[in-house]
Amino acid sequence: MIIVKNPFGQDPMDFNDETAASRIGHRIRKIRMEKGLSQSELGELVGLNADRIQKYENGARKPKADMLKSIAAALGVSTLALVDPNTTSSLGAMYAFFELEEHFNMKIEETPKDRAPGLCLSVDFRESIYAHMKEWYQAYIAMQAELQAAASEDEKEAIIKAYHDWKWNYPQAIIDRTSKEMQKLRLKSKIEELQEAYDKLDEDSTE
Repeated sequence: MIIVKNPFGQDPMDFNDETAASRIGHRIRKIRMEKGLSQSELGELVGLNADRIQKYENGARKPKADMLKSIAAALGVSTLALVDPNTTSSLGAMYAFFELEEHFNMKIEETPKDRAPGLCLSVDFRESIYAHMKEWYQAYIAMQAELQAAASEDEKEAIIKAYHDWKWNYPQAIIDRTSKEMQKLRLKSKIEELQEAYDKLDEDSTE
């Protein structure tokens, strides 16, 4: 069972669309200032006036793709440094990690020496994203525990689907792991197990 609520009063997609220009503007402004350029100087490099650059940086206007490429070239950065990361590619995921480092003080670290070589991302419990990551971790651990205890492939499939639903609806969905569907699958598995035991006893009695 999926319990749906809307704590923000706005669809997350609408929020993302409405704030996309502001996020791009923030990146332009941050990089421009670190490069030591004024709005006028950046404008001259891309054929615009300072007022237009200011509107981009304030999120009042969103640069078109060609203009974003021109601004990125003028700033001497990749266009990926200006747009929202696309995490379906490893390169896009890298820029998502960079954003997490900037906004949530997330750190990249090596895994402990007693574990297999690797890298992990860590976040301080005082950061706002920590509570969300903790909820994710708890949902993931619960899913893994249920998979270990699952008595059938059907039950495993239902558990994985429930975990996917949790992610697809986060933070609006809460998965009730004692749902009727899950109970039915567990009872079905138990019935099959008992039937096998019954049949074996029946066979033994006829020998």
